[in-house]
Amino acid sequence: MEKSKELLLIRYISFIILIAQIFIEEGNTGILSIIFVLLFILNNNLRIFHFSNDKLIIISMIIEIIISPIACLNFGGNILFYLIGLIIDAFTLKYKKIKYIFIVLISLIALSIRSNKSIEEGFVNLVIMFIFIILLNYISRLYSTKNEAQKLYDKLKMSEEKLIEVNSQLEEYLTSIEELTVLKERNRISREIHDSVGHSLSTAMIQLSAMESIANKEGSMLRNMARNLREFINESFQDVKKAVSELKSDDYDNYRGIIRIQDLCKNFEKMSGVEVNITLSKGNWTLSTKQSSHLYRITQEVLSNALRHGKSSKVKVIINFIENEVVISFKDNGVGTDIIKESGFGLKNIRERVEEIGGTIDMNSEVGAGFFIKLVIPKESES
Repeated sequence: MEKSKELLLIRYISFIILIAQIFIEEGNTGILSIIFVLLFILNNNLRIFHFSNDKLIIISMIIEIIISPIACLNFGGNILFYLIGLIIDAFTLKYKKIKYIFIVLISLIALSIRSNKSIEEGFVNLVIMFIFIILLNYISRLYSTKNEAQKLYDKLKMSEEKLIEVNSQLEEYLTSIEELTVLKERNRISREIHDSVGHSLSTAMIQLSAMESIANKEGSMLRNMARNLREFINESFQDVKKAVSELKSDDYDNYRGIIRIQDLCKNFEKMSGVEVNITLSKGNWTLSTKQSSHLYRITQEVLSNALRHGKSSKVKVIINFIENEVVISFKDNGVGTDIIKESGFGLKNIRERVEEIGGTIDMNSEVGAGFFIKLVIPKESES
């Protein structure tokens, strides 16, 4: 508020009028009056543009309150123009009590008989000061409302940006879940085809081979028919094997570890009744066998602790692949604790497993705020 163009203009106009009164009306051209005016203006500018600490601003204002009446008596000029800057700065103070104390002191100085040539002049100054205070109070409220509106706008803007970011992440997670679901389904279908159709065709070929051998010994005409049928079934069997191979994507093997963790969470939800929400992003690199095994066991331990110790009804699991590491976080809504003890086997085992695969672990908890665990596992260097 104190740096607004309008108030700065009022402040500097009061300086010009004060200088004119001291040097032109009163004819004070001595070195002391010049030094005082320069120091007076310097003190005001320091308070406006350089002092950010409230204590320095208050000290500067106190000095000016003490000096202004003395300067008015010795160098002349209307006391009102000495006090304009003080009044403006008083409304910028954060502490209301100190602000009102300054306003009262400034008003008393403006009304002081010694600071004015007559009672009428003091009264006029007080009226002008009172009107000026009302205007400043109104301006202060406007600025306060403007600042609150700006803060609200900034919050809304941040919320919008966060919402866009979360929506983007959600879309990415949904895509990842969809892709992994497709991989699982393709693998299931390929396995079913292999186990049913493939085995049936294989059995049929074995039986036809046996029939062909018997027919060959007996000199039966069925030998050629059995051989032709066996070759036809063999070709069909090779076609089925090729189709199964194409249907089963290599990506399934790459993400088998993550899919196992996903299945673990779903099975735990079914068996325990604890709601487990798992969110994951499929990255462009995969976990090693060791990493998958350790993370599977860690997830088992975390879910078990959430139920057994935390008495949780909900657990949120987020798996996020980034360029060189995977970040996994677990957050439950359990009873929580203010003191996390790793003396027990569970948490100690989790930390040891994380360290074995070169990762870091962060644990947080508060009473009534559940338990939070964050794991950061680095990408293994390619040999």
